[in-house]
Amino acid sequence: MTLRSFRCLAGAAAALVLPRLSAAQTAAPPPRTRTTVDVGFVSASGNTRIRTLTTAEQFVFRAAPWTLTQTFAIVYSRSDTVETANSIRAGVRADYAFSPRLRVYALGVYERNRFAGVARRFEEQVGASWGAFVGPVHVLELEAGAGRNQQTSPAALVTDYWLGRAAAHYRFTFRPGAYLDEKLEVLQSLQSGPERRVSSDAAVVAPLSARIALRFGYTIHVVNQPPPGFRKTDQVVSSGIQIVF
Repeated sequence: MTLRSFRCLAGAAAALVLPRLSAAQTAAPPPRTRTTVDVGFVSASGNTRIRTLTTAEQFVFRAAPWTLTQTFAIVYSRSDTVETANSIRAGVRADYAFSPRLRVYALGVYERNRFAGVARRFEEQVGASWGAFVGPVHVLELEAGAGRNQQTSPAALVTDYWLGRAAAHYRFTFRPGAYLDEKLEVLQSLQSGPERRVSSDAAVVAPLSARIALRFGYTIHVVNQPPPGFRKTDQVVSSGIQIVF
């Protein structure tokens, strides 16, 4: 093989390989829309009669630099003919990105959980989010903000106050579609009342296919001053199927 032939062959190989390497090194942009649905259901009969349903839905729409997120979740349980759990949480959030790491957000949340002493609760918040790690293996987002809380107890006791918010979201991706996810949130009254709420939501997701995965979750809510007759801590352990559209 002559030197000229070798150069031609090397040039042809580079022309074929380099575009592929370049494409592999460039991360694919996230989809414009994404819908995630989590469903878990338990039904037992005979000596034990219980029905438990957990479901959560998230819809994300991206139009850079904006990201809009809508969420909805239900936990429902019945033992024999007695209802033992019935909670609803719905929210909408808008993020505006100044850079891949820095965002500002505004959100609104509605919640109902009479078994935790919440006949209804509305929250409106604004704040900022900083991406300490932006992936692809590690994602860590730190958030701080403030807002307003309006809450009514089953006894029609109204609580209305300004609050501060601190939150963190960490995700570790084992491989595409398989990850560990942890969300921690602290809400503290900024007025004279001692109201404080702490929430932790942990999940492990293992894919079965490109769009279907198993999800195992553990959620805990702690309220330092619950309404009279209610406990400070609520916990939910769930397992089910996650579907992504």
